[in-house]
Amino acid sequence: MTDEKSKNLITKIIWIICGLIILGIFGIPKIYQNYHSAPYYNASGQMIIIENKKTNTHKLNKYQKRQFTKIAKSTIDKEDGPFKWNNYRVVSLDVYKTKKRAQYALVLKTKPKINLKNSQVTSSMIVELKHRNLIDYYDLSIKKYSSDFSNIFNSK
Repeated sequence: MTDEKSKNLITKIIWIICGLIILGIFGIPKIYQNYHSAPYYNASGQMIIIENKKTNTHKLNKYQKRQFTKIAKSTIDKEDGPFKWNNYRVVSLDVYKTKKRAQYALVLKTKPKINLKNSQVTSSMIVELKHRNLIDYYDLSIKKYSSDFSNIFNSK
């Protein structure tokens, strides 16, 4: 009787371990993909607020927020730059998923590290990502762009 109970216990443990291994094989890559991909990439037909300081909406993880900040900065560099981003600090980043598939509206507000009166610079852009994966953040096309950097440099 004791041998049969221990055999059943060992069988249950083996099945649980096999189940955990199968979950790990299929679950870990999915978690990794979701962590490193753009949210709502295939969504279309409605505007989705992903990150907005005013409405207190925060749907981006740290990695996604860092990558969208890189996207915004590289877009500014392409249009008005290049800039030494070490001289600026990010005040806020707003991210919206537009109605079109793979398009995002970004609003980046920055300030120079030296304190100047009314020195906040706002840059708005609509970008279309070529891949859902944010690791390739530089692979995109710029649909619309507007920035206070453009106004500063064009007014001289």
